[in-house]
Amino acid sequence: MSTQRANYLYPSIGMGLILASIIFVVVLVPRWTFRPPEPRDLRNYTAQELRGRELYKKEGCWYCHSMVSRPQDWDHGVRSKSSDYYFDEYHLLGSERSGPDLANIGGKFPDEYHIQHHREPRSLKPGSNMPRFDYLSEQEMTDLTAYLQSLGPNGTRALDPTLEHGAKRSVGQELYARTGETRWATVQDWTWEKGPLKGQTEKVAKWKGGVAEREALAAKNYDAHPEVPYKYSAEIEELLYGTSHEAQNAKTPLKACITPKFGNEEQVHEARQENPNLASWTEVSFKEPATMPTDLVEAKALMARRVVANQGRGIFNQKCATCHGLDGNGKGWAAATMTKRPANFQEDKFMNYNTDTWYWRISRGVPSTQMPRWEYTLDPYQRLQLTAFMKYISQNKGLGTLLGVEGEYGRPPSAAASAPAPAAAPSK
Repeated sequence: MSTQRANYLYPSIGMGLILASIIFVVVLVPRWTFRPPEPRDLRNYTAQELRGRELYKKEGCWYCHSMVSRPQDWDHGVRSKSSDYYFDEYHLLGSERSGPDLANIGGKFPDEYHIQHHREPRSLKPGSNMPRFDYLSEQEMTDLTAYLQSLGPNGTRALDPTLEHGAKRSVGQELYARTGETRWATVQDWTWEKGPLKGQTEKVAKWKGGVAEREALAAKNYDAHPEVPYKYSAEIEELLYGTSHEAQNAKTPLKACITPKFGNEEQVHEARQENPNLASWTEVSFKEPATMPTDLVEAKALMARRVVANQGRGIFNQKCATCHGLDGNGKGWAAATMTKRPANFQEDKFMNYNTDTWYWRISRGVPSTQMPRWEYTLDPYQRLQLTAFMKYISQNKGLGTLLGVEGEYGRPPSAAASAPAPAAAPSK
């Protein structure tokens, strides 16, 4: 007895049509129709940088180096955005991280460092497993370095989006700086004097200024906003403009520390279409005035800052004073026994710390020291109160006016124990 076999032809055709429809809608239609606006904060590659990019692919650099800073990679530099890859023919993001991520490598090191690092990696990073590339020609090494230096917000491709379209530009930048000047470099005509390109003239990116100017710029950037990871800056912004229960609780101490520039997140996003690096708040100074302001609004704001700072003082006395001292001078009771001495917050460098810098350091702690990560035990509201106190003592070189503010936390236990008991009410 024979059985009739099932006919799979029509189901196969149907499944094939479904698969083709999915590919058409998900892959092909976006490829044909998606036209994102050209970024204002990056220029296109020069011919030299494109040669370096091809060499980067040829030598397999992307096998070990990724080229994207994800939201969770807060210690790799600023988070990558779509405009970083607008001019890439295809992406070299990579997934392996045997070596450091290179999304923000531009401007971190001078050209000479990159060349020496590729010729002999272990001369600069002992123990590195990166192979030597000393077989590359001088032209190839120069091109590869130019490509690496172009990457990221501090690289040679970064533009200054604050300049309006049509602003006066240096000679040779018209092809690249269409919406603003390059921030750290100039694109200029260059004639090669030796090597395989001898006699050819093309546009190349050169850093602005010499060594002294670069050092001055590095010092300026360091003093302006030291080392804060964007993760915690983003958290501050979320608390400032967010509507969650946690954000609502944090509004009072947060607005004592900073002043929002916009009314909501949508306005921030719209403004950053023009300037991706635009700050969404301004810092509030906790420096005590020489005299009490006569304006009622200013006086009220000053008293509000003192109140929030004094609330943070209570947390500081409980959590931090044992190591850092009651006035933050780094000479707490336990400091003398520590190999790594606690920080003295009255030093000048701490005056430049912004709100998100303090918030990050309080939240994250200090690795390889005994300072814990307070984000595990203190909520944002408490960490912001503590931030206000840190801004106060660093900008006033101590407790200042807060020294005269009464609080139970400032009295030793013995004083509370020896205080006379209240008289008993007379019995009727």
